[in-house]
Amino acid sequence: MEEVNFEKNLLHENEVINNLLHKNLKIIQRNDYFNFSLDSLLISNFISLGKGVNKVVDLGTGNGAIPLFLSERTKAKITGIEIQKVSADLAKRNIQLNNLSDQIEIINDDMKNWKKYFNHGSQDAVITNPPFFKFNGNEELLNDLDQLTLARHEISITLEEIIQTASCLLKDKGYFAMVHRPDRMLEILDLMNKYGLSPKRLRFCHTKIDKQAKILLVEGIKFGKNSMTVLPPLVAHDDNGNYSKEVLQMFEPIK
Repeated sequence: MEEVNFEKNLLHENEVINNLLHKNLKIIQRNDYFNFSLDSLLISNFISLGKGVNKVVDLGTGNGAIPLFLSERTKAKITGIEIQKVSADLAKRNIQLNNLSDQIEIINDDMKNWKKYFNHGSQDAVITNPPFFKFNGNEELLNDLDQLTLARHEISITLEEIIQTASCLLKDKGYFAMVHRPDRMLEILDLMNKYGLSPKRLRFCHTKIDKQAKILLVEGIKFGKNSMTVLPPLVAHDDNGNYSKEVLQMFEPIK
């Protein structure tokens, strides 16, 4: 009963609590804001989190799904930065809901103001699921809801600014991981090289084996060597439309 009351006290109007896949995690979400997707799970499983990774920043954390997923893989201190007040508030309550306040901190601010919170080169890893779409000034192409527009389109920040911010935050040999669209791969790799983030691992994700890639996972190392591995493709669904074995394994709690 105490747990039920605790969860109810964290909920606001038009919000629901969902189990986060089959993991031992829960998440508060609302339909009019950007909710977590498979992208968040894929990038959280993709990033390298070795023993030397003690500080992680999630740029554009939304409702905090990526920090929640990462908490299953690492004991590192995780900080999520989110520009939208409502999303940041959701993220903060999601951290409370899962009793992770000692490990995860949420900052409600523009990631371009990172100097207010971090020293240059202080982070071991930076992860991001950024807006995928460039904004060309045609407002007719934008979603009617401002909060969804900001989450999906490069209005408050550009791809270059995100990568530059990540580079500034990272220590030498620190890890950068991003999920994005394959059609922007060349631009992403060029910008990573421009800001000293040597691309090291690349993986394409397909909805089905015979479909074009829909998602790109990329990891780089700050001032790393110039060599990159293209991993085997990840296929999200089988021929019957069910999740593939690899994706289903990601859904399970990490023992």
